[in-house]
Amino acid sequence: MEGSRTKPHVGSRLAPPDRAGLPGSVRAVLDNETERFGAPLNTTMVLAHHPSLLIAYKAWSKAMSETTLIPDTLKYLVYVRVAGLNGCPF
Repeated sequence: MEGSRTKPHVGSRLAPPDRAGLPGSVRAVLDNETERFGAPLNTTMVLAHHPSLLIAYKAWSKAMSETTLIPDTLKYLVYVRVAGLNGCPF
């Protein structure tokens, strides 16, 4: 393959950012998701192209997850139900 990449990128038209050029805070997010899920989530990889947006989004997402009217005992049941309604294999 021509260019600087040694192997073709499959799955997205936007290639993942170069980890070496990312701020430590973004690398920490990628490392955390790799530990939790086996690889960073696709949305995280897209947002990693704009580090300040990624960090702001993750802070907002955490706040939304922690501040909810749905009791913790029902939260994951709701996640699975919504995933099922959307045809997502949760």
